[in-house]
Amino acid sequence: MSIWDPQPRIGGRIVRPYTMTGGRTSQGEAPIALEALVAATAEGMRRRDSFRWESAEIIHRSRTATAVIELAALMEVPIGVVKVLAADLRDSGAVTVTDPPEVLTTEGDGYTELLRKVLDGIEAL
Repeated sequence: MSIWDPQPRIGGRIVRPYTMTGGRTSQGEAPIALEALVAATAEGMRRRDSFRWESAEIIHRSRTATAVIELAALMEVPIGVVKVLAADLRDSGAVTVTDPPEVLTTEGDGYTELLRKVLDGIEAL
């Protein structure tokens, strides 16, 4: 068993979320949105093993751009933990974080297209 392919856990999480972030709740100067995309950098992939498990897991799972909320679901950790750790990784150059568009309005195709993508995603489940 490797940390990249963990077996299913029985009985839930042992480590408290505040332990994963060192008790921090701040995401630094630039807060990260739930739908922001996190992507590992080449530097991050090279240094992945030097990070603690949760941070290394974020780098591993973001080899292709992955939304913060999806990382939290995949890792089974609170969203706040992923946001804090992703901000740390961003600040160290291990990942890039791409924010979503600022505002979606109901005018034009942007909103309709978003709803269509959400519906397609739900149907794919």
